[in-house]
Amino acid sequence: MGQPCCSRRDGEVNSSTPSNEIISNFTREQPSIILGQDNIINPCDNNIIFKNIDNNNRNPRSKLRFNNIEINNENIINLNCLRTIQGHNDKIVSLIELTSGKIATGSYDHTIKIWNLVNYECEKTIKEGGFVLCLLEFEQNMLLSGTDKNTIQLWNFDSQILHSFEGHSLWVNCLVKCNEQYFASCSNDSDIRIWDYYSKNCENILKGHTNCILTMIKLENGKLCSGSADLSIKIWNWEANICEATLEGHTGFVKCVYELNNGHIISGSNDKSIIIWNNDSIYKILNGHKESIRDICQINDNYFASASFDKTIKIWDLNSMKCVTTLEGHNSNVIRIIYHSSGKLISCSNDKTIKIWGAS
Repeated sequence: MGQPCCSRRDGEVNSSTPSNEIISNFTREQPSIILGQDNIINPCDNNIIFKNIDNNNRNPRSKLRFNNIEINNENIINLNCLRTIQGHNDKIVSLIELTSGKIATGSYDHTIKIWNLVNYECEKTIKEGGFVLCLLEFEQNMLLSGTDKNTIQLWNFDSQILHSFEGHSLWVNCLVKCNEQYFASCSNDSDIRIWDYYSKNCENILKGHTNCILTMIKLENGKLCSGSADLSIKIWNWEANICEATLEGHTGFVKCVYELNNGHIISGSNDKSIIIWNNDSIYKILNGHKESIRDICQINDNYFASASFDKTIKIWDLNSMKCVTTLEGHNSNVIRIIYHSSGKLISCSNDKTIKIWGAS
């Protein structure tokens, strides 16, 4: 197993306020630094735990049995932990929503689990053989997984490996669908690889980062955006094999990137800050978390959520640029957070649990 080229632990990087000295061809607005002032909510009933049943023969198709109250601008400051789901035996480090509305999680326990949110049971367990660092549903009922074994595995929901994509020399941290034919992977080897899903060939390698690539997304315009332990964010025209922009401002590893509905890129880092970017210039810097920011997702046009190694989830108002609510309940680092199509937030953690957050 290849060793990662950068530390997986938090707190090893200077956490001072990021510099706003970056090269830009755009008009620069002086960045604002916002400190988080918020309500702290710890409503999670940890006695409500739905354990792993792993009933591989069940395939319920009924509507998700959540309460019908979606998160909105009125109830956003009064969110509760509605469910705690338990079943993995180690850290849960990957979480995605499937096209069916179910969720898939990957863990350091070497398994992928498919969760049915009708009865909160584990519907399927796939034994991977390594740390499951990232997941991608390229087509329905087909999963790609990236692991510490430096490979990408293609699975069907019968737990069969259909193909192993080989080429990376270190851990595979993120998988992104580029279009209906290609997907991209990023790794601790500092490369982004473009794969043809059907021919199974690596069609291109994007080079430019000088340390581990920890996160990557596809932007609305079809380009890729990656964040790295070299403290930078890069925008890629993956079809032309060109890095079109480099965003610099974080003083720690860039652990997550996300594109807001208004087109602004938002990033979180080991330096404990969140930066909102205007093109390739810093627009706002948000401070409030006490440890590394691990993931970000948007709830609606007015709010987004951030997950942190400080064991909390913070909800931020995009208009005031202030933290309005802090959700407490996880007992360890919060690694992933998604806004589910049911109108709920779902998070996973190193405490081996999945939590569903919403208005009660």
